[in-house]
Amino acid sequence: MKRTSYHHGDLKNTIIKTCHKLLQKKGAADFSLREVANLSGVSHAAVYRHFQDKEEVLEILSSIGFDKLGSLQKKVSQNPKNPDEYFVKLGLVYIQFAIKNPNYYRLMFQTKRSNETSILKRSKLKSYAILVRGCRFYLKTKRRKENHRSFALMAWSLVHGYSNLSIETDFPETESKTLKKTKLEMAEDILRFAI
Repeated sequence: MKRTSYHHGDLKNTIIKTCHKLLQKKGAADFSLREVANLSGVSHAAVYRHFQDKEEVLEILSSIGFDKLGSLQKKVSQNPKNPDEYFVKLGLVYIQFAIKNPNYYRLMFQTKRSNETSILKRSKLKSYAILVRGCRFYLKTKRRKENHRSFALMAWSLVHGYSNLSIETDFPETESKTLKKTKLEMAEDILRFAI
């Protein structure tokens, strides 16, 4: 394969970008660092000068996924005049992310790791903190007395469960046809039922 040129300082980013493209096409288990090296136009050894192993690369990609999800959720504006819409949109952003990025979603939530890096832990916590703050805003605006952390866990369980069903089974698809609604319209109904 023809080697592409790169500046020495950006090889690490080139490798991450290649891994990102592969992850969009196939699951994390289905590509190797050798394939990444070939697609990046570098030797296999060059990859290992920047990364210890595939697990390190996957942790970085997982962290990127949590950062992207958090960034999308941050864009949902808190409207004190309509907290219900805020809550629903916050949940829909999560579900849309999962449906559009199933391999990222699986990597982020279905990969158990015994020793996570501090970068991944921080990305996870930042993403979850957006949900917790959003639930606190929602409950305060609605003058409800529930504990916002418990409410956040309920909300997360709801969107996470629906996302998993959408990615791993045919059920939301078949049910949406029966109800003559899209998967996202059904998701919106479920979020509204929760509030």
